[in-house]
Amino acid sequence: MISDFDPVVAEVISGALTAVTEEIEIAILRSAYSQVVKEAQDASCAIFTEEGSIVAQPVAIPGHLGSMKFMLQEVLKEFPADALLPGDMLISNDPYRGGSHLPDIALFRPVFEGKTLIAFVGSIAHYADVGGMVPGSNPMNATEIFQEGLVIPPAKLYESNRPNPTLLSLIRANVRLPEVFLGDLRAQEAALCLGERRIHEVIRKYGIEALTGVMRRLIDLTETRAREEISAMPRGSYVFEDFMDHDGINISTPVKICCRLVIDEGHLRFDFTGTDRQVQGPLNAPVAKTWTTVFFCVKCVLSDAIPFNDGLSRVIDIHIPEGTLLNPVYPAPVNARSITVNRVADTVLGAFALALPDRVGGQSCGTPTGVSFGGVDPRTHRRFVFYESYCGGLGATNHGDGADGVSTGTSNQMNIPVEAVEINYPVRVTRYELVPDSGGAGKFRGGLGILREYEMLADEATVNLRGDRANFAPKGVLGGRNGGLARYVLNAGTSEEKVLPSKYGGRLLRGQRLRVITPGGGGCGDPAERDPKKAQEDVTNGRIILESS
Repeated sequence: MISDFDPVVAEVISGALTAVTEEIEIAILRSAYSQVVKEAQDASCAIFTEEGSIVAQPVAIPGHLGSMKFMLQEVLKEFPADALLPGDMLISNDPYRGGSHLPDIALFRPVFEGKTLIAFVGSIAHYADVGGMVPGSNPMNATEIFQEGLVIPPAKLYESNRPNPTLLSLIRANVRLPEVFLGDLRAQEAALCLGERRIHEVIRKYGIEALTGVMRRLIDLTETRAREEISAMPRGSYVFEDFMDHDGINISTPVKICCRLVIDEGHLRFDFTGTDRQVQGPLNAPVAKTWTTVFFCVKCVLSDAIPFNDGLSRVIDIHIPEGTLLNPVYPAPVNARSITVNRVADTVLGAFALALPDRVGGQSCGTPTGVSFGGVDPRTHRRFVFYESYCGGLGATNHGDGADGVSTGTSNQMNIPVEAVEINYPVRVTRYELVPDSGGAGKFRGGLGILREYEMLADEATVNLRGDRANFAPKGVLGGRNGGLARYVLNAGTSEEKVLPSKYGGRLLRGQRLRVITPGGGGCGDPAERDPKKAQEDVTNGRIILESS
């Protein structure tokens, strides 16, 4: 227990573990090949106990962190801890065994001191392509997981530092850009080896017992502090529901998510009964992703002093009926689950807002819009796969305006710079700007959405668009107005203009353009109470456009 150690030493070890995860994260981002990792920073890492409980992680992608816990649990079912060896490296991306969707690939490395297993280091990264029916592995018309790409069940990528050539050959034969894929894989491998070395340095300085004792106590401490804060929340039952536009197949049918939050003495229960059945299209979310999203939402309403680790799982109970959107039955497609889990976040935070209106503001953009192109680059005559994801406006709170054009919810990615797109792909970004009037009005204004327009420079390319909130705007709170809707248009302003559904798959010819407008955030408070100086600044800076008289 931490009480058995010098509290200063315990705090130093705690800080060291967080620093190790930050170094792992930086190593992945600096050595990756794909734009989606090195520019968008769509990767995360964590340290786990020898039993697979999360201990520490950096500020990264919230939607990844809980997923790694479930993936490691499934990996350990296949390869029990007592059968692992120093130098092993484990891999998986199976959504029905703890995973997320196929492009999210997790690696785990056991950390031994002699023959004693001390911990695991893990990382997860979004790969630009893992095969399947479209470049980018995100077909919006998928109806089963087999169409989405290569499934990697829990497997040993390395055994005693010896690579598995058969598995690597299988992967190489099933992805469109094997050099980029293997480059990102090597980045993950090297980063985990770095993390292993850093943990050994902590052990040499403080000893095994101190390290493992602190790891266990950090989890206990999170549980204790979380129970204390939850006990101070108003007890009761709070229900909130929200909708997505459609599932990509049945485009006239909205998809509902419903959450009942029950706050009890030091305990939170989330019941998703009332959520729609699993859908035909790829919006289904593996059950681990719902758990991960709930963790994120709980962390949002707790104080910053409470670390994100497995202690939170001890104060949370989640019920998700089988066969529903959030607990689909194999082999339902799942590649667009990021839209779904962001709506889960909107719904869970909406329930919290009923109980804790001072802590939760207007709804955010609510959809990490994904855009992918694939074809042959006329400059190099080589195959290319382009993928990026970005959000829009952050919801306002009763403390201030929402941020403009940022990643929201469980995403936390960076927007890829225009220069990086145009240098690496036959794509020209003709417009990239904030959308005026897209933030919901209020005492505090919601953040603005993004307009991003692409022109295709290849002769022909596939395009897959993963979006939402074209029909259901982010809601304002406490009298604040709703945020602006999303909009997706081919060849805007021409005779060939065509408004697209929020989930779309098709082709672009040379010179054709795709315009993406993402939602703004909901406002907070009565717009009549807005500070006149702030309102004037909005007009001056072009965030609001006044109608001409």
